[in-house]
Amino acid sequence: MKHMILLLLAITLFSCAKEDTAPDTPAAPSAPSGGFTIPTTSFWRINSVNNGGSAEIVSVNVAGNNMGLNKPFPDAGYGYCQLRVFFDNPNLDIRALVPEGGSIAYPITINSDAGNDSLRVQLDVVDQNSGTNGNYFYRSTGGKVHISKSNGKLRFSSEGVLPMSGVKYPAMQDYIYSCQLEFSQVQP
Repeated sequence: MKHMILLLLAITLFSCAKEDTAPDTPAAPSAPSGGFTIPTTSFWRINSVNNGGSAEIVSVNVAGNNMGLNKPFPDAGYGYCQLRVFFDNPNLDIRALVPEGGSIAYPITINSDAGNDSLRVQLDVVDQNSGTNGNYFYRSTGGKVHISKSNGKLRFSSEGVLPMSGVKYPAMQDYIYSCQLEFSQVQP
């Protein structure tokens, strides 16, 4: 009888082994692959010139698939400039896709379609310098934007410097102008 009790006790102990409750999918990394580190401060640079103006206006929609930023750039001789980062698919819920404490890198596309998840970056510049003054409209020709989430707030960061190709009003079909753009902006 003693052996029977020991046998039942052993069976009971082995049947109570801890069940593995780890999810099948790995946790999102805290930093994206490729060595890019998400900045912790907000900045915006056009042609390596930091924004020195105040009065910024930042907006991020509820789904997180559209970020806009308006700022003056007095250090570059510009008036208000507008930066837009947006997905062509208005139904894409970036806020739900980006894990808290993590990030996702999205490649920038020029040719887009409302049915896909293409990301675009556009920049409008009001140049007030003599000789170059006018309204310029740029679009990014490549690169990546990392979208991260911390405390429920989204941060949009370019992966380094983005090349931009642009037109000057009124010749809106001639993409003969270029500039460089770099940014990291958290929603308010």
